[in-house]
Amino acid sequence: MGELLLIKHAPPEITPEVISHRWVLSAEGRARCDWLAEICRCRGVASIFASPEPKTLETAALVAMNLQLPFHPLDGLQENDRTGLGFVSAGALEARISAYFETPDAVVIGSESARSVLTRFQAAIDIAVHGATDGAVAIVTHGTAMSGFIAAHNTVAPLELWRALTLPGVAVLDASTYQLLEPLIPFPNPQAPKT
Repeated sequence: MGELLLIKHAPPEITPEVISHRWVLSAEGRARCDWLAEICRCRGVASIFASPEPKTLETAALVAMNLQLPFHPLDGLQENDRTGLGFVSAGALEARISAYFETPDAVVIGSESARSVLTRFQAAIDIAVHGATDGAVAIVTHGTAMSGFIAAHNTVAPLELWRALTLPGVAVLDASTYQLLEPLIPFPNPQAPKT
């Protein structure tokens, strides 16, 4: 097995009256997908999977079109279910994300605990990695789910990972062990807020 690229989606169009798992990419987000495609091209990505949420599907579709590859939506790669959370300030969101990671068995945001998200996310990652063709595997997903997964397989704090991720941002892991192979690859000079 080669590399696994976990990709945080490009910046969405933030619409406070719409629940975040329904957001689509902003114009800036769509433009940033060219940068992602170049990262994937340089890493030899041959398979692309995505969370079924619109902002991740759109990110994956734009990268896949650029690379002339198909992409596959895969249930289980979505963000933690934030039903009922509503739109909150960046500070309030960070406080909830911190509590989410500090108490992995408690339901802190929406209807899923960090541990239940990790279980379903791990199963989806395993399906993607083991069902992929030759070459690197790219998975377009979300910051919280991605950070919890990476922290479960590496000696890193999930909140610090979440804070370090840009929109978009890339983590390069060994596809067999899920160990980080290098520091996170941030989008150069990101201006979009965290989501």
